[in-house]
Amino acid sequence: MAIEQIVSFLGWSTIVNMVILSVSAVLLLLFRQSIITIHSQLFNVEHKALNLLYVQYFAFYKVLIVFFNLVPYMILKVII
Repeated sequence: MAIEQIVSFLGWSTIVNMVILSVSAVLLLLFRQSIITIHSQLFNVEHKALNLLYVQYFAFYKVLIVFFNLVPYMILKVII
């Protein structure tokens, strides 16, 4: 696999993952109550604990996107 293909893959991977993160954040904002109800019944977690879990999920996912997609993409773009 050529370096240009890897750079292209990392760029598109970053975009796709940011779209997934954005869509899930918007869906959580729009349908918060119904999502909290479903998750609390499904996983047997209290409503108040779910808010913290959602914030942790978004933070962890964003860090993973930056660490595994965006940083390698930017480094390879600078090198090439």
